[in-house]
Parts: sequence; C-alpha cells; structure tokens
Amino acid sequence: MVKDESMNKKDIAGIIEKQKKETRKLTKTITKSGYLSEKDTIVSRKQHGEYRYYVQKEGKGEQQYLGEDKEKEITRLCTSTYAARLVDAAEKEIEQLDKCLKILNSKANAAGIDKADIDAVYGNLPEGIRQKIKPSVVTDDGFAEKWQNEKYKNRWKGNADYTIETPRGEKVRSKSEWIIACMLAEAGVPYRYEECVGLNKLLGMVFYPDFTVLNKRTREVFFWEHFGKMDDPRYINESYMPKMLEYYNFGFLPGKKLLMTFESKRYPLDTTQVKRLIEEFLL
Repeated sequence: MVKDESMNKKDIAGIIEKQKKETRKLTKTITKSGYLSEKDTIVSRKQHGEYRYYVQKEGKGEQQYLGEDKEKEITRLCTSTYAARLVDAAEKEIEQLDKCLKILNSKANAAGIDKADIDAVYGNLPEGIRQKIKPSVVTDDGFAEKWQNEKYKNRWKGNADYTIETPRGEKVRSKSEWIIACMLAEAGVPYRYEECVGLNKLLGMVFYPDFTVLNKRTREVFFWEHFGKMDDPRYINESYMPKMLEYYNFGFLPGKKLLMTFESKRYPLDTTQVKRLIEEFLL
C-alpha cells in the first residue's frame, strides 16, 4: 500500500469518525426542523416547458393540483421531500462508515497485533531481526529513519559554547535544550538540532531553529524554538522579536510549523508543557 498524503489507518479512521459526526449532526438538525413530520408528498410534472405541482394526501389516491397561489405550500412540501431523502441517505451512509471503522479497528489475533497494518510490522518484529534490517520508507518507521539519517548542515559541531551532551551524542547550549532533546528522544520523535534552514532561499535568509522535529505519522515537519531569557529586555529585542517577526512573515505560526517553549529566572522550563506539545503535534 502506497501512502497518499502521508495517511495511515489511524488517519483514515479519524476522517471517517469526523464524517460520522457531521452526518449525525445533519440528521439532528433536519429532525429538529420539523420537515420530517410532513405526511403529504409532492409530485411535479413538466407541461409545456413549465413544472406543475400536485400534492398527494396521505391515505388518498387522488392528487390535488397546487396553483401559483400555493407557492409556500409547494416550497414546504419540496423541502420536506428533500429532507426525508437526505436523512435516509445519511443513515445509510453512517451504516457504511461503521462497517469501514469495524474493518480498520479490527485486530487479527488475541495479542492485539493488526496484521493488516504495514506500520505495525517493523515494530512487532523481534529486536534481533530489527537490528539487521532497515524498515521500508513507505512505512512511518522507515520514513522517519531515512529523515533522521539524512545529513544536514548545523552550527553546533566543534562550537565551544555547546557543552552539554545529550544521550544521542550532540552537544547543546543549555540544560533546557537538553531536557527537550531527551523528551523528544524518549517519545520517539525524530529531531535535528540547530539545522540550517532557509526560510527564503531567494533572499538568502537562513535560520537555525533549536530543533527541527518530525511527526512521523503525518510526516509534517515543525520548528521548535525555546526562548530561555524572557526576562531579559535585550534578549527580547535582539533575539525573540526579530526571529518571531521573520517566522510570521514566512507563514510559520504557532501550532502551524512552529512550536515554542519559554522560560525566565522566575519561571523555569515546564516539562509538562513540553510533554503536551509533543503529544498534541508530534505523535
């Protein structure tokens, strides 16, 4: 199975659940409108290039012609017909969506392993086998590994200002960056530290975000900036504000390509917030 727009079974199930919710909302709205309580039906016939309308009274065989003076009744009956068919189709659609969800959420064995999920294959292999192979790039694990192993330009290697070594081996500048790096690694989130990123290659604008991170499920890349001196006016004016203005100018908005954490002497980095960002945007 080749992924389209980086969707996996979980993504598809989410889309189906959303469609079910919207469809149920539609049926509730129509039910509350009162149109379904209409017992009479309407029939239209085209004569001499124009439509003529007749009402079929409940329980009666004959049809009664509705003239031009009955426009409101015609509109009401037509809307009632549309509403009834819309609800009928919506109920059938929900039945179909439920069947799809049942297939997507089914597990193939008692261990809870879904043998129809290509993204579960690599993780369910014994460790000894995983060490000898590389996961397919079609899968989330394979794509993430390929992304993580790509060479990238950075500025931390060989720089004396970077003294704190992470479990992964790169050196960072602060304890807070070390904490973020550790939490990303522990959550299984691929990241690059201070990657050279061109916000606008034509203008030669280059940034070094603290972390470039990958949601391996959606394959969306975010920049993660940690602003660590928010009680320092000079830092605000010379680092925070210029960087944020450039990010905004090029469409990098909080929660949309850009994640941020903050701290000051009075308010140190809150690891709970780091965890929330990881869970909300990167898993």
